Amino acid sequence: MDIEEEIDHLSDLVTFINEGVVIPIISNSFRVEEIFRNIKELTDKIAKIPKYSDEYLTVNEQLTKEWAESINYPMPDDHNLARVAQYHQVSEKDILLAKTKYLRFLNSCLLNMNKEAEYEDIVSQLKMRLQERTFSDIASQLDYPRFPPGVDDPLRLLAKLPLPIYVTTSYHSFLERALEAENKKPRAQVCFWSGGKSRAKAEHWPDPDFEPTPLNPAVYHLYGLENYPQTLVLSEDDFMNFLISVAEDTNTQNPIVPLKLREVLAESRLVLLGYQMQDWEFRALFRFILKFRKNELSPRSTVIQLKPRPKKVEDEKRSLAYLLQYFDKKQFDVEWTSAEEYIQKFWDEWNKYNS
Repeated sequence: MDIEEEIDHLSDLVTFINEGVVIPIISNSFRVEEIFRNIKELTDKIAKIPKYSDEYLTVNEQLTKEWAESINYPMPDDHNLARVAQYHQVSEKDILLAKTKYLRFLNSCLLNMNKEAEYEDIVSQLKMRLQERTFSDIASQLDYPRFPPGVDDPLRLLAKLPLPIYVTTSYHSFLERALEAENKKPRAQVCFWSGGKSRAKAEHWPDPDFEPTPLNPAVYHLYGLENYPQTLVLSEDDFMNFLISVAEDTNTQNPIVPLKLREVLAESRLVLLGYQMQDWEFRALFRFILKFRKNELSPRSTVIQLKPRPKKVEDEKRSLAYLLQYFDKKQFDVEWTSAEEYIQKFWDEWNKYNS
């Protein structure tokens, strides 16, 4: 897609915002990448690998590699989060404990990699009460993610938009915090696909009577929330069981996926942000979305994606053409750019539309 086509696309999309039929869907890895991108110890390892080699890893994949090493993962695909999590859950023989340990790993990793003197006291205090803190809490207290001067936080830009519904596969509460920073009162709605609802706060239960508005938006956590480790969709089995639970759900009064969410997924213009097409996080999400879409009757939506690396440079055109054709049949357009760049352009177009 060239520049003129991209601008036309954004111009068309912003006109639907006031109608409440644009829904951003934000990945878990999006914010995690932004946070650990500031960690020199992690990014130094990535910098040593040529960017266009087969061994090149994203920040999230390098973080998974660190976790794999800490649990003695024996297979070569130690950058694949779903597979490493699968091994960990089998080894622990306790899925809830395994998921809890993964969350503790993220917490410890962020604290142990923070070497800046100005945060030394905060790090020491957080380490003393580590099990009482969520990853979202720790990152926020350490002022992560840290953006260069003049660069806007992409989640804050999304939060400024007058949208009543946000969907995320993030396990963390960064989106809610961004909305609160914009003086909104978001309501987190967690997908309890694996049970555990009775032990959760009632405010996190899917509420069929809740009518979200731009000032009181709903944030749907499809893959669970860190406050309830049991709900995390993390391993290969988790992704399969999540899809099966949704497919076999026959509860018409209080379904696992609220009726309101089913309706808006079918009838809205979706914008998928921060996903890698080869990851389970995206593959399961896309299959989940298609369950509620009505092919040509649903409005066209968009996947924001960096260009995948082909085996050979000369194969790039064919691989991109294949992906465009595949998504076109599903009523999705693909824009080859980063989520951060797209959100900035989206915000600029929205400002232009309202000026």
